[in-house]
Amino acid sequence: MRIAVFGGANLDVLGRPEGKLVLRDSCIGHVEMRPGGVGRNIAEQIARSGMECELFTAFGSDMTAEMLRRSCTDLGIDVSHAITAEGSSCVYLCVHDDTGDMMTAVNDMALTRYLSPDYARQVSEWINRCDVCVTDTNASEETLKALTETVKVPIMLDTVSCVKAERTRDILPRLEAIKPNLMEARSMTGWETPRDCALALLMRGVKRVFISLGKDGLFYADTTEDGCLPVKEVMDASVTGAGDALCAALATGLAKGLTTSACAAYAMEQTHAYMMGKKSIKEKHT
Repeated sequence: MRIAVFGGANLDVLGRPEGKLVLRDSCIGHVEMRPGGVGRNIAEQIARSGMECELFTAFGSDMTAEMLRRSCTDLGIDVSHAITAEGSSCVYLCVHDDTGDMMTAVNDMALTRYLSPDYARQVSEWINRCDVCVTDTNASEETLKALTETVKVPIMLDTVSCVKAERTRDILPRLEAIKPNLMEARSMTGWETPRDCALALLMRGVKRVFISLGKDGLFYADTTEDGCLPVKEVMDASVTGAGDALCAALATGLAKGLTTSACAAYAMEQTHAYMMGKKSIKEKHT
């Protein structure tokens, strides 16, 4: 099985204070720089699960771009149809509080303008050779429309943020699955509860809905079943990457032909394993 991922690749710059985060002051803490981007992170987790994966993205022309490209090829992610464009690489800057939760973030994803409608149409031939396509919302609304019009395999979408989720309103009927968090689902639908949000998205044409509830688990729904799965353990560690790991596992479940409930259960197991791995790494270095 092979999964295509269409989306962003960037440098993550992550900061976390040693103690309480004090706004408008310079806090002593830890800063980490690593390959990131929703699309790239999802592709990484898919590759680590043993599935074949190809990433359709845009790389810049600086040294950071070379690092990002190498991070993909070292993992076995195919980037042969990615774009190399003139310009600086995308960067995501995030500040966490002392518990690991995100306090604020700034992203410079200007290079994703090269993920154009023409590019989406050109690579659809290769995407249609895969079993599932995952896309984030870093591309424009026009590009997402072109992608969903030309790609014939099941498409799963990660909404990324409330602002970028607005780009998906016209393509919902063409999606096999969508994975927003609860804030994004509320923003898209105007409803409050996970069940009401999921029902609204299903009525707009999405076939399967998976709403991430953070520490409260995962809500899943299609036209025949729905439910909520709890997390196994709440960990005192940065949750950065957990949503991407969840999306990757959901996409893998779709590729395997699992039902919605089985897909959700599989994804929660895989995400728990991912977080346990992060916890082990943290404990090893403390």
